[in-house]
Amino acid sequence: MKILTQFTQALLLLVASAAALSAQTSKEAGIPITDPLTIAKCGACHIANGSSMMRRLSYLRTTPEVWEEAIKRMVRLNGLTITPAEASQVLRYLSNNNGLAPEEAKPIFWEAEHRTFRTQEDENGVPPELQRTCNYCHTIGRVLGQRRPREEYEKLANMHMAMFPGAETGVFRPNNRTLNPDDLPATLSTGAAGGNPTLNYASVPAPESTKTPLDIALDYLAATQPLITPEWSAWKPIMHPPKLADTWVINGYQKGKGRVYGKVTVEATPAPDEFTTKIELHYASGQVETRTGKGVVYTGYSWRGRSKAAQTGSATDPNYSPVETREAMLVSRDGSTMEGRWFWGGYQEFGLDVQLIRQGSETVVAGTDRYSVPSPWTGEIHIYGGNLPSMPKPSDFDLGIGIQVIKVVHATPGEATLQISVAPSLPVAMHDVSVRGSTAVKAFAVYTKIDYIKVAPDANLARLGGTISAKQYAQFEAIAFSNGPDGIPGTADDISLGPVSANWSLEEFLSTPDDDDVNYVGTINPETGLFTPSVEGPNPKRQKASNNFPTENWGDVWVDASYKTDSAQSLKARSYLVVTIPNYIQFDQPEVSQ
Repeated sequence: MKILTQFTQALLLLVASAAALSAQTSKEAGIPITDPLTIAKCGACHIANGSSMMRRLSYLRTTPEVWEEAIKRMVRLNGLTITPAEASQVLRYLSNNNGLAPEEAKPIFWEAEHRTFRTQEDENGVPPELQRTCNYCHTIGRVLGQRRPREEYEKLANMHMAMFPGAETGVFRPNNRTLNPDDLPATLSTGAAGGNPTLNYASVPAPESTKTPLDIALDYLAATQPLITPEWSAWKPIMHPPKLADTWVINGYQKGKGRVYGKVTVEATPAPDEFTTKIELHYASGQVETRTGKGVVYTGYSWRGRSKAAQTGSATDPNYSPVETREAMLVSRDGSTMEGRWFWGGYQEFGLDVQLIRQGSETVVAGTDRYSVPSPWTGEIHIYGGNLPSMPKPSDFDLGIGIQVIKVVHATPGEATLQISVAPSLPVAMHDVSVRGSTAVKAFAVYTKIDYIKVAPDANLARLGGTISAKQYAQFEAIAFSNGPDGIPGTADDISLGPVSANWSLEEFLSTPDDDDVNYVGTINPETGLFTPSVEGPNPKRQKASNNFPTENWGDVWVDASYKTDSAQSLKARSYLVVTIPNYIQFDQPEVSQ
């Protein structure tokens, strides 16, 4: 009886503590939840008070992707029953009612764009403690895309420690917060004759603070990412679905295939935040691709969409057209442009960087098919845009001093082919293209010679696959440069002349004894620079370990590009490639575009 009484007292104390915490949280400045469906589906656990403040939900703002993951987690772990249509409606409400302002979303929009290769430590001002506590499991974009009061950040940390106990002592609150001796400078002592050498480490300094990494991370998040911000307070009252039904000119770029132009016809639907699309893409190679799709706009500015087309070839073919692409774009405040990325692939590693310009009734100049032209030179250049003159004269086009438009070879409202003459001895510079008052700024470069090339990116990542997991391909490009006006390579005035057709090969990166990675990691197309990784799983032909067990095909190699200029000068550059195992756990929310 005594034990039962003690248990009852403890239970009452726990209930009273929870009630007090709930009452304390309810006093915080939260966001009311008023949507009937959201209340019906979430209110059983996230209880609302008399001011429509729902526990947890009213104290979080984040992206559509994070809200989507939260809904899935409620289904998996907490028994939520919800149909796809209902989930979509709840997702839209939470993204609009508890979303991010455009200024808050833009710095971390690369997360929604699925830019798979990115240095996580390049976010200025992010303390290393935050990187260690969160970045081991999540991209830093996911962390920086949330807004909560401090109490909610603390609850989030407690949830992680409850579900993943190793996180507390291993990352959040390590028992030894001093530096690891192995990270300190050391000297080598050879010892007496015949004795073993020893390493003498410097003394380990005392910790500068008694705060744990978790404390520092929580301080940073509470100070820099509070629930209510001036940006959100300014955006929420004026947020509305944008009027996007129109024809849009595409100015895009795809690694390995170059510049892409075309148009998107956006049509309205009965739902003010939903649209259908018809897409026409024109590649510099001459390939033309048509697609149809749909999109939805969250929080008044954040486009998520997808489009489909008849598949052409495989991912390794130069003219490959994916069956389905996904889209993430930011709509400008004035509704005149949309910018973002269209992506596809097993890891969304393929993609188009796009800018959509509302065509309207005025002439729009998107750009040219050529990145650069030499001085002197005579040849054809293609101008892309919208509402271009139907019967233009050479005088309608202005390509800058020293460049004469000899004649208009062909013209349509979306493309004009010009024959031009570039005068000799022109200074190295970027030139604009103007058509009847509309201008594409820095559309192409004029140069006298190619001084050097770089491989982009300067480091890359690929993943083995092909049996139970998808391959992650890696696309490389060789970019030509002019030294610029100062004639010195590697300075701020160097001018990019665009990609060139280099010859590609792999070379061993010597990192371990008897390195043989180049024989197993995969192959690179010598003409296109597309790296195709090998299959995953142990390879019986590769017995690298001392126990002679089969080893997987992972490894690291150099990716070499060689290019011969018109003057027969040979230029070379290289990039570093890591080929690793598949990512068996992927946090992706494709439903946000459905």
